[in-house]
Amino acid sequence: MRFVLSCCVVVGLSVLAGLSRGEEATADSAEVKETRRLIDAELPRWSFQTAGKREVKLEPKSLLRWSNPGTGRVFGDLYVATDEGRPVVVMSLFYAWQPANGFHVELHSLTAGELTGRRAGVATWSPSRPGMVMKGVPESGKPAGTAVARLAQMKAMAREFSVVLEDRRVSDAGEEQALRLLSQPLYRYPAGMPGAVDGGLFAFALGTDPEIFVLLEGRETEWQYGLVRMNDGALQVLYEGKEVQRFERATERDHEHDPYVLKRVTP
Repeated sequence: MRFVLSCCVVVGLSVLAGLSRGEEATADSAEVKETRRLIDAELPRWSFQTAGKREVKLEPKSLLRWSNPGTGRVFGDLYVATDEGRPVVVMSLFYAWQPANGFHVELHSLTAGELTGRRAGVATWSPSRPGMVMKGVPESGKPAGTAVARLAQMKAMAREFSVVLEDRRVSDAGEEQALRLLSQPLYRYPAGMPGAVDGGLFAFALGTDPEIFVLLEGRETEWQYGLVRMNDGALQVLYEGKEVQRFERATERDHEHDPYVLKRVTP
């Protein structure tokens, strides 16, 4: 998640410095409560369709309630839309209270196919290029025979990835941040899903704020992976210490035909 800091950050931090811990906790509690209210109202406004106008399922339960204290008072929830069990969209809804940047939606396509996102029935997002390309995990071998063993395989592969973010939220010059792998998959494929033995969606985060996702998918003879950003800063991704993908800084964040979108919305 990325938003632009303003000059009010210094003022805001100065004000916070004068608050007691109890006052800060009360402020956070009120902001979290209001954020949840806004998200609960916003989520039903969204729907997604694949090619042929087939509706996909926007899962109503949040995968992750996150915050990022290193960038201010920002609170959000992460959701996924699935097509026959496979994730095709990740969506984050969040409110930036300090700095005061308001309510946002952040979207990324997880499919190479066509996709349309609608808000309150109006088409607002239709990526014109693939959101994610799957590649073979080097020397991964076949998926194991049981769900427990496959989860162990996925966790082991996820730990071999590492990610560095050029973070411009605090400094315009950018500050390199090594992202932290969240130890459990945020989403696990259901049993019996067509075309895949198993799969899981992992995240690398600052605080608990996901900045990039790794989708691991078990096919009949191998494991594959796909990477999608959730931050407009430059990202370097390594596997077993070797670079496998680099995301350049995104200069546009709200173009309706891009697979990655971050924009402010009016609640």
